[in-house]
Amino acid sequence: MRLEWRNVLVSGMGVFTDGYNLYSISLAYYFISSSFHFVNLTLGLIIASSYYGAALSALLFGIIADKQGRKIMYGIDTALMTIGALLQAFSENIPELFVSRLILGMGIGADYVLSPIIVAENARAENRGKLMVITFAFMWGLGAVAAAFVEQMLILLHLPSYIIWRIVLGFGAVPAFSVIFLRRRIYETILFVSRVKPLEKDIKGIEKELGKKLTIVKDTTPFIKRLKSSTLLIIASSILWMLYDMYSSTFSVYGPIVIAGNLGISAIEFTYIAQFAAGIPGQLICMSTIDKVGRKPLIVIGYAGVSFWLMMYFLLLYDPSLFGLHIVVPPNPLYAAKSLVGEAALLGFTFYLLNYLFSAIGPASIIGSAMVTPEIVPTKIRGTGQAISVSADRLSAALVSTAFPLLLAKYGLATMIGIYSLIALISSIITLIFIPETKKKELEAFEKPISSQET
Repeated sequence: MRLEWRNVLVSGMGVFTDGYNLYSISLAYYFISSSFHFVNLTLGLIIASSYYGAALSALLFGIIADKQGRKIMYGIDTALMTIGALLQAFSENIPELFVSRLILGMGIGADYVLSPIIVAENARAENRGKLMVITFAFMWGLGAVAAAFVEQMLILLHLPSYIIWRIVLGFGAVPAFSVIFLRRRIYETILFVSRVKPLEKDIKGIEKELGKKLTIVKDTTPFIKRLKSSTLLIIASSILWMLYDMYSSTFSVYGPIVIAGNLGISAIEFTYIAQFAAGIPGQLICMSTIDKVGRKPLIVIGYAGVSFWLMMYFLLLYDPSLFGLHIVVPPNPLYAAKSLVGEAALLGFTFYLLNYLFSAIGPASIIGSAMVTPEIVPTKIRGTGQAISVSADRLSAALVSTAFPLLLAKYGLATMIGIYSLIALISSIITLIFIPETKKKELEAFEKPISSQET
């Protein structure tokens, strides 16, 4: 359906911008450090600043999306991203860079609320999973690759470091700006119009797109009752997303800084290898199976792989002799990763890539695509439910990203990877117990009947 794919394009470009801007800071870090002096805490704050901004904006945009509609704020999110990305390029000190990335994050947080809802509410049940994975996981990964490509081109031009990082960060405004006006021109979503707020102008536009009459069945249950009935699902999905980003956000941001450095490859090389050898293949597997196999099996299988391969990486760093490698690991865990050279370094990178592949098959493409909450809560509270999940997730990701350099300096990479392996295992259990399967089910399938006597 044309309406579905138009939403994928318009929403996907915003997610592409998210991927570019969140990933570009890790690529540009080496060049930024030539202009500003970072210590562990300031590095963590700069990395996490966009997450703090996202946590702040998500609740506001989510509440408005449920009260006034999804489209009223759509486009404002990409405008904030455009402003924030441009301001980065002109930052003269660390506080200015922090504020600019805070504004950027406000746009990203709003987009994480609005885009998943808009794509989901306009998609048919039989291919909704595939469309959401394309819009989010796939486009996010392409944004990260684009950031690496832009930086690579600038390096080939032999530009000074202080110019390179400003262009890399500032270029994030281009994809965001490209969809501001397209987003302002879309119709309200099919489900919001048919279930919450029937507006004649939007009804006519949607009916023209669909080529048939739109069935209006307004949800008359009070907002607060709907919210109360979905509380457990919102909490479960929020915790699931928080746990995912506790390891994912630090790996995606600090991977090029920490892991690539220990492997003796550049951050750009690391990005290309990770995306083309693991990320994109995993996403393609997810796209082709999510509406056939289901969400839960892919998440559980994916997390099982993540947990196993991260544990292998942990064991390699802890005791290389387990793998037949005769390498002396320093007693200080901070230097364990640096002892991996030659065959050991290649084995470590292989473990990382296999973890990334399994993550892309399930957790990254489904949980990381912000699609869990929108699929299991009613239309009337979908914006608020998603806002709660986004805010909780972005705040936890911000705190972890802020603390990661300090934790890494104190405990070393091996310990952190071991903890992330356990997080993956816990997340798999939460999915099995609390998250319902949504394969080929209409979004309103989980809307519980509520009697007028309930409070």
